[in-house]
Amino acid sequence: MISKFIYKANIMKKLALIALVASVVCGCAKDDSDTLKMITEATFPPYEFMRGQEIVGIDVEICRAVARKLDRKFQCETVNFDSVIPAVISGKADVAAAGITVTEDRRKNVDFSDPYVKTGIVVIFKKADPYTGPDCLKGRRIGVQGGTTSEAYVLEELKQEPERSTSPAESVAGLKSGRCDFVIADVDPARNCVKGEDDLAISDFITSEEYAVAIRKGRPDLLKAINDTIAECKADGRLQKWIEQYTAEADSQKDK
Repeated sequence: MISKFIYKANIMKKLALIALVASVVCGCAKDDSDTLKMITEATFPPYEFMRGQEIVGIDVEICRAVARKLDRKFQCETVNFDSVIPAVISGKADVAAAGITVTEDRRKNVDFSDPYVKTGIVVIFKKADPYTGPDCLKGRRIGVQGGTTSEAYVLEELKQEPERSTSPAESVAGLKSGRCDFVIADVDPARNCVKGEDDLAISDFITSEEYAVAIRKGRPDLLKAINDTIAECKADGRLQKWIEQYTAEADSQKDK
C-alpha cells in the first residue's frame, strides 16, 4: 500500500516535470490563439456535466464568457480529474475549470483566478450507519474521487488510503453496493447523488473551500480577463442565474 507521503510526492514530481517541459517547449497555448480551450471533468453537476453529447454547467458558462470577452472561439473537453491541471501546465488547454479547489500545493504549479464560489466537502453515509464525526471514519473504507481534496482529506487527516473512483457518483455506487462504508465529496455533487436515495444522507461541511479557474503560470493577460469576467458575472447576476439554472437541470436529470 502506497503511503500518503510517497503518493503525494509522486504527484508533485509529475506536475513539476510537466511545468518544466512546458517552460522549455512552450509557446504551446498562446494568448493570441483564436480559440480558448477549456479542460474539465464533466461528472460534477451542477458545475460540469453532460447534456447528451454537450458539456454544460456553471464552469462552462464562466469560461465561455471569458472567451467572449477575449473575442475568441470556445472549445471544451472532458478528461479524468487528475489530468485537468496537467493539461493547462503542458499547454494542451488554456483554462481548467472543474470545481477546482484552491490549495497551496496547486498554487505551486498553476495560477488561480479569484474564487467564484465558497463551498466544502461533506460525508455521504447510509442512515443505517450514520456519520457521527471524524472519529467514526477512522479505519473504515472511505470512497473518494481520485485527485480531489476529498482524497487529500482521507490521506492527510485520517492518515489512511481511500477507495478511489473516477467520480462522486461512482463512489456512491460503491457505498450502496458495500464496497465502501462512507463517501467524501464536494457538497453539490453529493447533494445530487443522494437526491431520491431515501437510505442515504449527507453531513454538514467538514472543510471550507473555494473554487477558482486554473491557468498555466505566466499568462497575466488571460488571468486578468478571467478575473474581470468573474467580477462582472457576479455583479450583473449571471453567476447566480447559472447556479440556479444548472442546479435545477442536474436535479431534473437525477429524477429521470
